Order: sequence, then C-alpha cells, then structure tokens
Amino acid sequence: MRQQLTDELMLALTDLQNASEMADAAISESLGLNRTDARCVAYLITRGPMASGELAELAGLTPGSLTVAVDRLEKAGFAERVRDVTDRRRVLIRPTDKARYVAQHAWGQAVKEAEAQFASYTDEQLALLIEFVQGQVAQQRRNAERMRERSSWP
Repeated sequence: MRQQLTDELMLALTDLQNASEMADAAISESLGLNRTDARCVAYLITRGPMASGELAELAGLTPGSLTVAVDRLEKAGFAERVRDVTDRRRVLIRPTDKARYVAQHAWGQAVKEAEAQFASYTDEQLALLIEFVQGQVAQQRRNAERMRERSSWP
C-alpha cells in the first residue's frame, strides 16, 4: 500500500511539473517573452524588487545572463532598474506597472482557483503542504545543479 501511494505521488508530481511547464510556455508565448525572462518577471511579481544577484540565484542564471535578461525585460517594459532608497549604491530590479497588469491577467485566475482549493484545508494541512513543496523546490534546484555540473552522458 505504501509503495502504491508513493508511486501515485511521484506520478502526480511529474504530472504537475509537466502541466506547469505547459502553462509557463503558454504564458511566455502570450507575453512575447522567452521562458527565462517570464520566470524573472514571475519572481519580481511574487517577491517584489530585488538585487540582481538575488534574482539571478532564484532564476538559476549567471550574473551575465541575468544582465542580458533584465536588459530585454526593460526594453519590453516589464522591469526597471532603480536605486535602492536605503542604499543608494545598490541597484534593484523591480516589476513595472505593465508587468503587474499582465501578471494579473496571466496568473490571476490560477491564483483564485488555488486559493479556493486551499480554503478546504486546515492550517496544519497547509503547513504540511508548504513544507513538502519547499522540500521539492530544494530537491529540484539540487537536481538542476547536478545536471549543470555533468559534462556529458555515458
């Protein structure tokens, strides 16, 4: 029974990952952005303005690649570089009003549907789900790093 449940969960996670990939591709295409740039916009929308190093780490990009991505996002009107008000030497990247508008239309319905689903869970269940998802995010990041380090397949 335990193995069957584990197998079903692994299948569900694979289905979730593939469905998320399809949704991301559709959103990116509709915005006229590549997947990397759309991922950066999503981080800026959900987490707010941040330094380029932080965004690069979240998006899995090198600093140079992030600079190119932010240049494209600025040109497209989705992000802007601004001075940090608390440290004028520091530059932050923040989403524009256009990015917030587009995000609302691209992800707004999905957020409402997720919130409706979450409403049926107890606080304890939500805490367990948060812990599980955070663990899966960490695992996927480790897996991505392993794949980047691998030079070739046998």
